[in-house]
Amino acid sequence: MFKEEANFQEGKISMHSLANLTGLEKLKETFKGEITLPEDARYEKLREAYSKKGSPALVVQPLDNNDVSAAINFAVSNSLVISARSGGHGSAGFATNDGGIVIDLSNFNKVEVIDKSNGIVRVGAGAKWGDVAKELEPYKLAISSGDTKSVGVGGLVLGGGIGWMVRKYGFTIDSLVAAEAVLADGSIIRISKEENEDLFWAIRGGGGNFCIVTNFEFIARKIDKVVFGTVQYGLEDLQSVLKGWRDYINEADENLNSTIRIMPSLFGMPAGIYILLCYAGKLNSKSKKAIEPFMKWGTVVQENVKEMNYADVLEDSMHPPAEIKITVKNFFTKELNDDLIKELSGICGKENSPVLQVRSINGENNRIAPDATAFAFRSSKFIIGAGIIAPASFTESQMEAVLQPWKSLEKFGEGIYVNFTSEKENINEIYPAATFERLKQIKRKFDPENIFNQNYNIKP
Repeated sequence: MFKEEANFQEGKISMHSLANLTGLEKLKETFKGEITLPEDARYEKLREAYSKKGSPALVVQPLDNNDVSAAINFAVSNSLVISARSGGHGSAGFATNDGGIVIDLSNFNKVEVIDKSNGIVRVGAGAKWGDVAKELEPYKLAISSGDTKSVGVGGLVLGGGIGWMVRKYGFTIDSLVAAEAVLADGSIIRISKEENEDLFWAIRGGGGNFCIVTNFEFIARKIDKVVFGTVQYGLEDLQSVLKGWRDYINEADENLNSTIRIMPSLFGMPAGIYILLCYAGKLNSKSKKAIEPFMKWGTVVQENVKEMNYADVLEDSMHPPAEIKITVKNFFTKELNDDLIKELSGICGKENSPVLQVRSINGENNRIAPDATAFAFRSSKFIIGAGIIAPASFTESQMEAVLQPWKSLEKFGEGIYVNFTSEKENINEIYPAATFERLKQIKRKFDPENIFNQNYNIKP
C-alpha cells in the first residue's frame, strides 16, 4: 500500500497536489479541530519541529480521538506518511515530514487527577511536561518526567522517559498504568495490563511504531518540595569528580538523583564540570547529609543548591543558532570504570570537545526485569550522552572527524536510548534481539502495513 514510503522519507518527491488528495473536502466538513494547508498563515509555524523544518501536505490538530481516527483514515486513503507530534522536541526530526500529514496532538493537553487516593493522573499526549508539573503542584504530586518544560508527554513516554526521580521510581514508563490510542485502521482502544496487554508492553519503550497514543494514565508520586541545584568544579578535577560520584551514587539515598555535565566553553558559559542534583524531599538534615559528598571531590568553584517546588526544576529549552549543527549520541553502561573515566577525561577541554553528560539510572531501573517492558536495558546503571557541535556547513568527512572522539567511547557501552539521539540509528542497537523479535510480532498484529513509519522504525 505504501510503496512511496521511501521517497517520502527522503523528501525526494514534491508535495502532493491538494487537488489530488481524495476526501479532503469531506475531512474539512467533519473534522472538529484545525486543518492547516500550505497556503494558510499558520502553516509556516506548524510545519516546523525542534530540529527540522518540513514541508507536509497538511497539518491537522485534532480535538478528540475521532478526529485522530479520521486523520489516519484520510492519510491511508491518500498514501500519505504520518508524523505524530506531541511536543516536536525529538532530535531526529520525526515530528514533521515532506509531503505527508502531521497529526499535531497539542489539543490533547488536559491534566487531571482521576483518583486522588491512589495518585492516578490522566495526561494528554500533547501536554508539555512543564505544564503537567504546574498542574500537579497544588496536589503535591509529580511524575518523573525529563528535564525540559517544553518536551511533549507522548514522545518522551513512548521512548522511556528519564526524569529527576529515576533512581527511586524508574523511568516514566514505570509509572504508566494505562493509555488510550488510535490504531492504523482507525479504531480507538484502551491499553493496560488488562486490555491489549501486548501493546501495553510495546508502547513502554517501543516508540510510536504501533499506534497514536492520545492519553496516558500514570501513578504520580507524593512530592512536597525538592532540593535542587548545581555544584561546579574545574575540568582539572574531572577524574576525581567522576570517581567520587561513581563510588557514592551507587549506594546513595534513592531520593537523590544527579547528572554530570562536562562543558566546553560554549554559548557564553565557561568550561567546567556542572553537577546537577535533585533530592526528592525538603531541605533538612537527611537531604543535607545526602548532598554533602558532592562538595568533597575537588575544589568547588561554585554551588547553588536550594529547596524549591518540583515544577521549578524543569529547564527551558535551548535552541542552537541556525549556523550550528548539534549531533546527539548516547549509550548505556553497567559501570563507570576507571578506563572509561580516563577516556572521558581525554576528550574534554580540547578544541571541538563535545558537551558530555553522565547520568545515574541505577535503583528502581535495576530491579525491573529486562523483558518487563520494551525498554530492556534494565541492568545499566549509567547513561552517557554527547552533544557534538559543528558548523551546519560541515561536509560528511568533516563531521566524521568531529565524531571521532565520541567513537572512542562507544566500546564501553551497550544499546542506545531513543530519546537522546539525533541519528537514524541502527534499530538493532536500540533493542536487544529478543525484544526486537517480540516488537516485530506486535507490529505485525497492530500495524501490518507499517503506516506508522516516521520513527525508529520496526518493520512488520
